[in-house]
Amino acid sequence: MRLVITLALLVPLAALAQPGLPQPPVPPDSLGPPTFMSGAGLAIRLTNDGFGVGGVLRAEVGETTSLFIEASINPGKDEREQQFFIGFFGETVVPLKRNYFAMMPVHAGVEQRLFRDSIEDNFRPFFQIAAGPTFGYQWPYFEDTNRNGVRNEGESLEGAFGGFGDGSFRMGLGGTISVGAYFGRSRRTTQGLRIGYHGTYFFDQVDLLELNPDVQDPSKHYFGTPLVSVHLLRLW
Repeated sequence: MRLVITLALLVPLAALAQPGLPQPPVPPDSLGPPTFMSGAGLAIRLTNDGFGVGGVLRAEVGETTSLFIEASINPGKDEREQQFFIGFFGETVVPLKRNYFAMMPVHAGVEQRLFRDSIEDNFRPFFQIAAGPTFGYQWPYFEDTNRNGVRNEGESLEGAFGGFGDGSFRMGLGGTISVGAYFGRSRRTTQGLRIGYHGTYFFDQVDLLELNPDVQDPSKHYFGTPLVSVHLLRLW
């Protein structure tokens, strides 16, 4: 009887002394990201001048802070440009337009997460500021045979890329200030929405409108626009 009682006491103690059995791993996607994490992905941008697309590379440097580089390509326009449809096949014309213009900002910045201690990880608001060089390229909207900056009779439209080889580069500096948020708990992918303002100053003027006496300030140095962008990122 004493042996039975002794064994009955020792067995539970032995079980408690044994290390716990390994537990099955928790799927990574079931854990909310404790920090901003690093990642890379696609940015789809919308400004007053139209749609743009770019790439983003982010590097985590703290629990609530990341550094990032964003490069994109966006159209640049004068706010007075108006596009009209003509003909039966969807042709368009922009009166008084002289040149197409594309902007390619390559900006670096800081992204700071907001309210981390009071908001769940499936909604991660942030503040963002970035700056850097902006490369521009200007090319003809119409075939300006007499080089007077005005579309005369008989000078045809070049098409979106018809006169691309006759263009010239511009160099500028720009920056973006914005707020936004990332959504979801996945450690593998995330998506976010950003709203802000983007501005760029080009050192050489950009000639957007015809040199027509009726057009004031046909060229400009500064481009500023509200910005809305959607980010699709792969995390690691």
